[in-house]
Amino acid sequence: MTIPNSTYTQNSTANQNPTFTSMNTIQTDQRNPQNNVPNHSYDHRDIPESSGTNNQTNLPQFSYYPEQIIEEGLKACQLSILGKIITNKPIFASSIQNGLENIWGSPAGFKIQEIEGKILQFFMNNIEDQDRILHGNPWIFRNSWLIVKPWDRETDPKSLDFDHVPVWIQLWGLPPHCKTKAMGIHLGSLMGEVEASEIYEYPGKQIIVKIRVAINVHKPIISGIHVGNPTDGTCWIDYRYERLPQICFNCGLVGHEAKLCRNRTLNTDTIAPLGPWIRSTQYGRRKMEEKDRKFYSNPSHSPNFGKYSPPVPEALIAAIKLQNQAMRNNNQATPREEYKQQETEQNGNTNRPRAQGRHLYLDKQTTKPSLDQG
Repeated sequence: MTIPNSTYTQNSTANQNPTFTSMNTIQTDQRNPQNNVPNHSYDHRDIPESSGTNNQTNLPQFSYYPEQIIEEGLKACQLSILGKIITNKPIFASSIQNGLENIWGSPAGFKIQEIEGKILQFFMNNIEDQDRILHGNPWIFRNSWLIVKPWDRETDPKSLDFDHVPVWIQLWGLPPHCKTKAMGIHLGSLMGEVEASEIYEYPGKQIIVKIRVAINVHKPIISGIHVGNPTDGTCWIDYRYERLPQICFNCGLVGHEAKLCRNRTLNTDTIAPLGPWIRSTQYGRRKMEEKDRKFYSNPSHSPNFGKYSPPVPEALIAAIKLQNQAMRNNNQATPREEYKQQETEQNGNTNRPRAQGRHLYLDKQTTKPSLDQG
C-alpha cells in the first residue's frame, strides 16, 4: 500500500510492525514481494498546479495611473457644479435638462450626469457661467430648492452638505432701537449659520433687518419668534422668507404639499401657524451706512469731481514724445522723396509740376528745386 508524502518501512523491533517516517520516499515490505514498488522520490514542486491557481497568482493587485491620462476628465470636472434638488419626488437627469437650460440661460456645453444619492453634476464650458450659477444659490426648480456646490477633486460628493440652504429672512416687528446688524446676527444664530446681516429700506420708509441664514432643510420652517428684555418687555418678530419653494403648512417642511403630508402636524398651541404670509416678494433696498458711502461708485458725488487727477506717469509722457518725434521725421522725409521723383520724371523739363498741393519750380541756373506754397 502506497502512502503519499511518507515512507512505509519494516521495523527491526520485536513485533515487526510497520511504521511511518517523515520522508518523501516509499519502500516495500520485504515479506511480501508481490507488493514491491520501485524506489523513487516525489517533489511537491513536480505536482502540476491547476489553471485556477495560475490565474489567481497572475492577477494584478493594484494600478497606478499618471496625471496625463485624466487631464481631459479633470478639465471637464473643474468647470462643473454639483447640485441636489430638495424634494420627495423622483428625480431623473434627462427630464430636467431643458428646464435648467431655460433657468440658467443655456450655458455653452451644458449637460447633466446623475451621481448616487440624488446628487447631480452639471457640466459647462465657461467659468463665467459656473460663477454666475454658484452665486445664485439656491435656485428654484419646479417649486423645489436646487442647492449647488462647486466641484472639488479632494472632496467626495457624498460628503458635501446638501442639508443646509442659505435663505434671506426679513425680520418685521423689531423696535426702532433694536434694528441693528448685531440683533440680526443674534436672532439668525438661533436658526443656523449667519452669512450676512444688513439694514434694508422698504417702501414707505420702513427700515428692517434682513439676515441670510443657512437653515436646515430637514427642520420645520418657523414663522417668527418672541424676543424680550427687562427694560423693553416682549414683542413678536415675524419672519418673512424670500424665494421660498414649495412648503407644507401642515408640518413646516419643504419639498411636498400639505395634501401629501404624512408627518405629524405642528402644535399651534406653542408654535405660530404657517401660511402663505411667510413668503415675501419684496426685497427692498440695502441701506448704506456712513462708512460705506465713501466707497460709493458715483464720481459726481466726489467733492473734487473734475478738479483733480493723479499725476501723469513719466513713462506715458516719454512715449508721447517719442511718437511725436517719429511723426516729425516722417513728415520731413516725405517731401525729399517727392523732389527726387519729380527730377527723374522731368528730365530737364522746365514745366511746373504739382505735388500734393505744392508748386515745384526748377531754378534754371542752379537746377535746384524751390518750393512754392502758392
